[in-house]
Amino acid sequence: MPDLALTPEAAWALATGGPWPDPALLVGDERFMALAIQEGLRGIGLSSPNPPVGCVLVKAGRVLGAGVHTRAGDPHGEIMALRDAETRDEDVRGATAYVTLEPCCHQGRTPPCTLALIQAGIARVVVGVRDPNPRVDGGGLAILRAQGLEVEEGVLGGACARFHAPFFKLIRTGLPWVSLKLALGSDEALGPEGRTTPITPPEVQRLGHALRRASEAIVVGRHTAEVDDPQLTDRWPAPTPPHRTFHRVVMDNAGQVPAGARVWQPVAGQPALRAVTGDPGPLRGVEDLRLPPGPRGCSLRHLLHELAARGVGRVLVEGGGTLVRAFLDQGLGDEFHRFLGDAPAGGTPLDLLFPREWQLRTQARWPGGRWEVWR
Repeated sequence: MPDLALTPEAAWALATGGPWPDPALLVGDERFMALAIQEGLRGIGLSSPNPPVGCVLVKAGRVLGAGVHTRAGDPHGEIMALRDAETRDEDVRGATAYVTLEPCCHQGRTPPCTLALIQAGIARVVVGVRDPNPRVDGGGLAILRAQGLEVEEGVLGGACARFHAPFFKLIRTGLPWVSLKLALGSDEALGPEGRTTPITPPEVQRLGHALRRASEAIVVGRHTAEVDDPQLTDRWPAPTPPHRTFHRVVMDNAGQVPAGARVWQPVAGQPALRAVTGDPGPLRGVEDLRLPPGPRGCSLRHLLHELAARGVGRVLVEGGGTLVRAFLDQGLGDEFHRFLGDAPAGGTPLDLLFPREWQLRTQARWPGGRWEVWR
């Protein structure tokens, strides 16, 4: 199990499903596929509901172009890599394309990538993992082979499958990927009831924002919104394209969070949503998601379907303990990010039951605690 120092690079890797293969430690096809994954990382949080496919074009051991899909409706990673090579005045005929996900073979909002690779004169295509989308699912590989291209599948297949796991879940279930996050003391408690208890230092809190940047929505419970009065904004330091939308969602069944709460303040590109079961009075600038009741307040499954309908492929559930437990109890979580301090927080320890198959996958340490990822 990797044990990392908590740096900005490590935080982004943990937030996106890593750590990822290091191209500098690999050779041959694996090295270039690792570069394609690194390219794909630039599309996380931007491309949903489409996958952030990364692609690099290589000839004689030299990268001619690289690209990533960053917006639904825009060109896919393969097209962006071909365009990048063109801007460099590179001849891609006879080159190898390394793609994290099987190239698409159907006409959607963009033309099929298989056709673009064939027309560009690409000689070989190396694919990390097959696309489970019924409109592809091996069809892209078959078309490339039928046109005489050499095709290899499964290079860094485990890493590519992990990289595209949120897209695979969305295709197979219609539900977004759900990351659960809590900061706990060494006693596995959140702190005394009714007050905010700092567990992670400000520098670790800033690195924790990598989880928000990797998501398209954040969800908290009413109690968290009232006690902590958070903004729930994406404050990862790297700039983001103007098309990125980050939904800020509060589970407020009866509409009790006051109108003056900071979360309701308008933020460009980061709309506030209120999940309710009744018909509370409207809040200016806030959209209500009217959901049927579930085991504990609003139906969480219906919430996820509503978010998926808005193009959300990744959801971060950031608290509190009751809401995170509800996602776990209903089998709606995909991974758990636990920020565990070395000192006790006080209050009642949380009794969180992870799915039996989950394991501690990786962790990163800071002076005074660690960030664990369970999946």
